[in-house]
Amino acid sequence: MQIMAYQAIYRKWRPAVFEDVVGQEHITKTLQNQLKTGKISHAYLFCGTRGTGKTTVAKILAKAINCQNPKNGSPCNECDICRGISDGSILDVFEIDAASNNGVDNIREIIEDSKYVATEAKYRVYIIDEVHMLSQGAFNALLKTLEEPPEHTVFILATTEAHKVPQTILSRCQRFDFKRIKTEDIIRRMREIAMGEGLSVTDDAFGLLAQLADGSMRDGLTILERCVSESGDSLTYDAVSKALGISGTAPLFAMADAVNDGNSAKIFEIIEQLMSDGRDLNNFIGNLIEHYRNLLICKVTDNTEKLIDREAEEIIKLKAQAERTSFEKLSGAISALSNAKNEAKWANEPRVIYELALIKLTRPELNSSFDALLDRIEALEEKVKEGIKVAVQKEEKTPQKEPVKPHKQPSARLFVPVDISTLTPESPCVAAARAWDKISRQISKKYPFIASTVLGRRVTIDKEGIILIFEHNEVMSKELANKHRQEIEEVINQAIGSQIIAKTAFLDDIEDNIIDFWKIGAKKEHQNNTIQDLDERFPEIVEDIDSSEFISYKPQDDDFEQVEMGGEEDDDEEEFLDENERESEE
Repeated sequence: MQIMAYQAIYRKWRPAVFEDVVGQEHITKTLQNQLKTGKISHAYLFCGTRGTGKTTVAKILAKAINCQNPKNGSPCNECDICRGISDGSILDVFEIDAASNNGVDNIREIIEDSKYVATEAKYRVYIIDEVHMLSQGAFNALLKTLEEPPEHTVFILATTEAHKVPQTILSRCQRFDFKRIKTEDIIRRMREIAMGEGLSVTDDAFGLLAQLADGSMRDGLTILERCVSESGDSLTYDAVSKALGISGTAPLFAMADAVNDGNSAKIFEIIEQLMSDGRDLNNFIGNLIEHYRNLLICKVTDNTEKLIDREAEEIIKLKAQAERTSFEKLSGAISALSNAKNEAKWANEPRVIYELALIKLTRPELNSSFDALLDRIEALEEKVKEGIKVAVQKEEKTPQKEPVKPHKQPSARLFVPVDISTLTPESPCVAAARAWDKISRQISKKYPFIASTVLGRRVTIDKEGIILIFEHNEVMSKELANKHRQEIEEVINQAIGSQIIAKTAFLDDIEDNIIDFWKIGAKKEHQNNTIQDLDERFPEIVEDIDSSEFISYKPQDDDFEQVEMGGEEDDDEEEFLDENERESEE
């Protein structure tokens, strides 16, 4: 009993003539014209993504070059030569995989073999697939043969990464770039194959299959065959979604509507349903990003049919949904979801990352990014221009069983400017800054786990308190200080006998136009009098300061030049601190 070997659908329905090749008419017509006129090149280079027909066209070209009865530039597929090439019985056509035969010796064998005339066909044809995988030595060996090839030899090179092929090879070949196949072309070809195979496939199932093919005819047919294996000869949209474990387009539209309407509960429901159905959440978020990209295109241009590779019915839905949202929301969603996708790669619970990102999109007040703050400011400005009163949202307070002394938080602004004229040696902020060295040692002694964060730390002040300055590469130290700000403030306030707050800042983030005790800003016309002005306002602080200790600090504004005061702790600082400690004890 003879057993017939099963043949995959994409191999069974591989085009045998140029007319059957899908979506590459710009290439097939050119090759047909060359064959009609007899102007055959000695070397061709086929470039393009997977599944677009590079190897298929190469085999058709090999048959057409040698066909005894060509028809309109295509092979007849009936003569002995065409049949022999199709079944591999004629040895004048060689197909080589450069991924596994990429050495110099492999190419030398081809070069030696190409010197001999064809035994049965007119030409010896060498099809080298994935040619970019050849080694540099192999390319060099092939170069001379491509430059002066034998008259009876034709080379057809195929690659998915043309940029890896040396320019010396590219310049000796006729290059043809294969395009990604359009969704409508994939659907049309799939209908023909489904009819030939006796399959019943709904229109929306065809649309989903073509979308998943992502421009590759071979991928689309492979997905179709997989779905048929699981669901049988009758395929629907739900059957394809279930077979492949994907969500389809319906949840994408539902999620975008939920975000736009601010419906947080709906977001959780959609994600829960996806997880219950066994869908891949990472894949869904990737599709959702692409969905927002399509909505963005619909929002900014009318030429959507050329820019979005979707069916006409889906494009209509996209346009309708894009009308209900704004450009800012769409761009913000793409940015937020892209960041969440990157963050989820390293998270133990990626679902929580995605849920939080989507919830933040429904509540702009939770988004503290720079762009979001700008958007909110612009919205407020528009309301003010229109004469609309902007209601201030009151912060909701959770009732507590026992009265708890609230911890004083820093203001929303990073720094609050302070006028030098208001400062005195007795000012709490000045006292804390002058005695910081001793205070930092007390903090380290009481809380050793933050010793490395405060010891030797540069400080400055503003109107509200003392500011610990960090370099841009001290992110972890800054976070540790923020986490234990209450402990730092506790020691500072005990030391100076007053209540101030502690802040943290990167050195590069300190505003250039802030005037404070440690960072003095002065107009250029008065810059030479900076130390003298400071001396007149509080001489007790400056009497021991040498002007050489003032250095220029990163001037970034034409109107200001920043100076920074250095120096070591003196005995007066300890005496001043001791006096405050004694007063607090009394």
